[in-house]
Amino acid sequence: MALVVDPNTGRLVDEKELGKTKEQRDNKKDINVNLYDGKDETDIQLATAEDNNEVSGATAFVAGLGSGAIKTVEGVVSLGAELMDLGATDDAAARVEAFFDKINPLEEIAEQRAIGKISEALVQVAIPGGAGAKAAIATSLAIKGLRAKKAGKLVSFKNPNIAKGKKKAEELNKLSGAERFGAVVLGGAAGETLVADVEKIGNISDLFGPDAALALNRDVEDDPSEDAARKLMNRAKFGAESIFLTPFVYGVGTAAKALAKRGKELAYSSSAIERGLDKFSAAFRFRGTKPQQIAEAKKTQKQFEMRDTNFAEEQVARIDRQVDKVFPEFRKFFNASAVEERKEFLKLLDDGLFKGDLNKVKLDPTLEKQIKEKIIKRLGKKEGPQVAFEISKALVKTRGEFGNLLNITAGGPGAKVDLPSGVGVDLRKIMGNRVKNYIGNTFEIFENAEAGFLQKYKPARQDVDRAIQLFMRYAAKNKNPITELEAEGMVNDIIKQVRKMDPKRDRLPTFAYQNLSRSADDAFGLKTFAQTVEKKLPGGKKEIRVIGKGSKIFRDLFGEINDVRHSIFEGMNRLSIVARKNQLFDEILDADEIAKANVKADTPFGQRGFFHPTPLAAKRAFGNEPEIVKMDDYVKEYFKDGVLVNRLSNTYTTREIAESFTNVSKIQDFMRGETGGPIGKTFSWAWRNLLLTPKAGAQYAKTILSVPTHIRNFLSSSAFSFANGTMFTDPRVFKRAMDNAFGTVQVGGPRKELSQEKYREYLELGIVNTNVRYGDLRNLMKDVRFGEGNFATDSILFPMINALGKKASRGIKQAGKFMQDLYVAEDDFWKVINYEVQLVQRGDRYAKAGIKISPQALKQEVAQIVQDTVPNYAKVGEFVRAARVSPFGNFMSWPSEVFRTGYGIFEQIAKDLRDPVTRSLNPITSTNPMKGLGMKRLVGMVGAMGIIPYGLTKGSQAIFGVSNEEADAANDFVAPWAKSSQKIYTRDPETNELYYIDWSKNNVYDTLTRPFQTVLRNIQEGIQDEEILLKGFIEGIAEAAGETASPFISESIYTEAFMDIWGRNGRTREGRQLYNDQTPGPEKVSLIMSHLGKTLLPTTQPFQRTKKAFTGEPGKGSELYEIPYELAGIFGFRLIKVDPEKSMAFKLFEYQKAISDSRKLFTGEIDVTEMRTANDVINRYYTANKKIFENRKKLLNTIENAEIVGLPPFKTREIFEKRGLQSDYDEITSGTFDPFFPSERLQEVFQDNARKGNVPNVFFEAEPTLRAMEAVMNTLTLFDNFDLKLKDFLPDEDPQGQSALPPTPMPNIQPTAQQINPTTNLTRTEQALLSPEEQVIASRT
Repeated sequence: MALVVDPNTGRLVDEKELGKTKEQRDNKKDINVNLYDGKDETDIQLATAEDNNEVSGATAFVAGLGSGAIKTVEGVVSLGAELMDLGATDDAAARVEAFFDKINPLEEIAEQRAIGKISEALVQVAIPGGAGAKAAIATSLAIKGLRAKKAGKLVSFKNPNIAKGKKKAEELNKLSGAERFGAVVLGGAAGETLVADVEKIGNISDLFGPDAALALNRDVEDDPSEDAARKLMNRAKFGAESIFLTPFVYGVGTAAKALAKRGKELAYSSSAIERGLDKFSAAFRFRGTKPQQIAEAKKTQKQFEMRDTNFAEEQVARIDRQVDKVFPEFRKFFNASAVEERKEFLKLLDDGLFKGDLNKVKLDPTLEKQIKEKIIKRLGKKEGPQVAFEISKALVKTRGEFGNLLNITAGGPGAKVDLPSGVGVDLRKIMGNRVKNYIGNTFEIFENAEAGFLQKYKPARQDVDRAIQLFMRYAAKNKNPITELEAEGMVNDIIKQVRKMDPKRDRLPTFAYQNLSRSADDAFGLKTFAQTVEKKLPGGKKEIRVIGKGSKIFRDLFGEINDVRHSIFEGMNRLSIVARKNQLFDEILDADEIAKANVKADTPFGQRGFFHPTPLAAKRAFGNEPEIVKMDDYVKEYFKDGVLVNRLSNTYTTREIAESFTNVSKIQDFMRGETGGPIGKTFSWAWRNLLLTPKAGAQYAKTILSVPTHIRNFLSSSAFSFANGTMFTDPRVFKRAMDNAFGTVQVGGPRKELSQEKYREYLELGIVNTNVRYGDLRNLMKDVRFGEGNFATDSILFPMINALGKKASRGIKQAGKFMQDLYVAEDDFWKVINYEVQLVQRGDRYAKAGIKISPQALKQEVAQIVQDTVPNYAKVGEFVRAARVSPFGNFMSWPSEVFRTGYGIFEQIAKDLRDPVTRSLNPITSTNPMKGLGMKRLVGMVGAMGIIPYGLTKGSQAIFGVSNEEADAANDFVAPWAKSSQKIYTRDPETNELYYIDWSKNNVYDTLTRPFQTVLRNIQEGIQDEEILLKGFIEGIAEAAGETASPFISESIYTEAFMDIWGRNGRTREGRQLYNDQTPGPEKVSLIMSHLGKTLLPTTQPFQRTKKAFTGEPGKGSELYEIPYELAGIFGFRLIKVDPEKSMAFKLFEYQKAISDSRKLFTGEIDVTEMRTANDVINRYYTANKKIFENRKKLLNTIENAEIVGLPPFKTREIFEKRGLQSDYDEITSGTFDPFFPSERLQEVFQDNARKGNVPNVFFEAEPTLRAMEAVMNTLTLFDNFDLKLKDFLPDEDPQGQSALPPTPMPNIQPTAQQINPTTNLTRTEQALLSPEEQVIASRT
């Protein structure tokens, strides 16, 4: 009989038996070889979905619950059996295990899917853990049993500790808080020792390798008593980790509880930890550090300002449309006389808007008549009167709105507090022309500031000449004549000054000119200017600074605009800001008074009012911890116009509340270059123009300008209605809601007047115009000063657009505006439906319950629900908003809002189900009139987040015969970001090739569900690799955390492309090579510009592929496109081919890099400071080879997965051969592991380092052990796990830290760690190092 070493097990076996084993193990490998050789395997059949009879996730979950319950009993019984095996018996544990295997048929079902394995483990841990928290007996039994074993004593089951269990449980409830916490920690750990499958579940220490202190020992001992001791020790280790983990979990739970129950009080707590917790959470919540009432009031202010802006836009659009009818030739071709006539007509309308008292809404009769006559003169009596009527109606509505805002600002109707007599400016009493002056005119020199150098405003020659003559007359009058050239220089200098002004800050031109008067005191000698101020300069010279409106000559020079459209828009904007400020302070002061009126002795700090007359009163209201400040400096910007009275003057509050009144963050001020000094402003300019502007441009291109994105956003947003139960309503109600949504969305100009009024109501309620992604983008564009001092836009983009001509320029701008409006409308549509349906639903429930509620209160309630359950930019936390100015992340507000509103849905379900009296959530017994809506929302949420995605995946698998094994294998060949995605599978009926749709891209709740998908995927992969449960769980948690954080920390669209060039040396993050060192310079520049430029262009690939599908034109690599697949891609449902042949090239790149990195774990640390002892060398050698083993095993799994999804082995081999990896393929597919060993060159490096450092050559000392390790590692196969322990090879170190290696090459393996193979009676090391003859001798010893 010929004995040989089985490379798979390390055992000495009969050669014939080995052949049988290999035949069974390598059946699939033989098939691979046959395919490679071209043989016809007629008896090989592909498994179908029906043949597999696979276990579904739901079945596995239920089976896991049942199996876990059975295993809970098994855990208790097996603990006793193991104690018995320590001395009295030798097979009790084995018999118990065999018995429970027979009565537990659910275990095999549960452990086929990750969800089943999780539910089984949770039941096992939860029940004993809870019991252990009440009676800590299990750990006591295990530890005492081990001690008894060491002492040679048997365990007595009459031990009084068992009888004390019940008594300990009763005593637990009598303990203090700290004592109870300690008992729960220790008791929970004790309970966990009752878990049956501790070795299958694993513990955290296992993740750090078998040498970790609390790592479980899975090496089965031959002696039953020794094995029982091993199992008991594993139980003790499993439970011991709870002692360290429970305080952390407890702390997190306590913090969450504090935030939930005491959130508003934490800021004023005497505990620094609680205050710190409040500051941390404030960064992510909508109100920040502000009290809820102030945050809501400021949000309402913005909502009303948006409402006023919408009104102005509507009236401007209506007037613009009618004026185009009056002057149709203006849009078609250039006509100088028509342009001038049109300008005069707009000025006439402007005069009509402001003529007379604005409280008298009607137009001045004389001007109204002039307007009508001009229109009829151009259009005739048939069409003219109607156009005149429409224009007059718009002007009248605008005057009425102006009057309303003036009344809100100055008191009276719409305001709660009248201005004190003689204080401020009573705008109600000023006439229209003075309102116009208050609003301020604008000038063409401001309007065209964005056009770039070539398109900047140029004054008409006659206006320049008049200004020149003015200066010459001024000089002559003062007997200080100047030449015409000198006067023209002064005019040009004035124009340059005004061009540099910021029209948003300086509403009227302000400029300096040289004082030409010979009289030192005559600063106001020129009567044509509104106001001049003299300033003395060094050397006796003077400078005259002009402020105010200025003379007509200068107004003409700067191109004064008298356009009714501008007056409406700017007037509404400015009056709205002032009026809504007044309303803001009304609401805040009302909330302040209510809070003060309700103060009691036990009212917590922070809820005793916000503004107080003295610092002492403020301290009494907020406690001693917050810093108290005076409000005046923080709100002075609100009152600088002198229109409003500062009712917060001389009041005191906390710094956090005071700072909440500043309009923008300090970061935003700095980014816009408004603070920071010269160095800071330079840095800000570079940051805005070089990083943030491309980021904003890329995001704009990929969202606003991307048609597929529009389609996908509109369709996917329907999930918000589904998740909120909105679709489970009367179809007639849903139809009316859709009609409202279609009628009010703001696309393509103003809608019907009633629809516009309805939309403004939605704005007031904070429902619409709150698109999260657009909110991020819009504010980012403000940060980079898009169109107002931004180099890229002002000097490059706008000049390029304007160079195309006025018509083309106007068309481009209109198209951009249309796409923006459409993007917002797609979001508004579903929010309006949610609001309108729930308004009817909740109104009906209140009516049936006999509960009276006012229409406005009902609207406010429903609007709040929509805000809490559907993403809304107004609710985004300040920290997340501010993070947009970093070069990382894309639309960070979106995932934060999905998390917030996901929780909001859960919270609303609880509110609607909770009984108002008993507080029970039982929907059957609850008397809450909204419980039916709560159940609908619950069904919708479960469907949207779980059932529908899961059903689509499993349904597609069933339809197209895709087994779970094939789906898992296909996941190896998808993009990294799609591995945890929910997929819809399909199959080409002709080629049988597998395709998938990445459903996660269309699932708005993917951000919420993806972490769970990731954890399940990692556990499932662990099941296939026979890994412990906890390893897959922890790795899944870590990966899920990374994916959750990805939108906040990953590179933005442009930054990623930038890093591909300068950070990854011409290679994309996925490994695609853009160019290399041999690429010619001009070609490299072209490739770089193309790669960066693509990020700034709209997404067009779906259209390009669709075109090629229709024309039959091949794509890259001669790939042909299918028309149905590419058309689906336009609508966001692109079918992606699972292409293992194409993906394998990237896999091999990753493999080669991983092997190189693994070797560097050893070769990269050859330094006397890093490897000072032989043990260091052994440690690095072990670590490097372990990583090499894992990477080779991973590639073996990839090769097997490629075959499962249809790539023949001979094709895979060809791919390896092309990369010169044929030997790797042969070794990997045969399961061979060839460990790395340092080359002679590396050994020489060790020698050189030792000589230079005058220290011993540590490699020479470690070499015998390294050789032994290499020999043992050679016996490993890739079909198994790397189960070698480092401590088995490490020799002891002497006190001086020098290695004490034995003189023989045998590793110093401790006797207790020796694993004897029962078949050969040899250790693994003996099998590796001894010759066959020596092995026979050793086996008999």
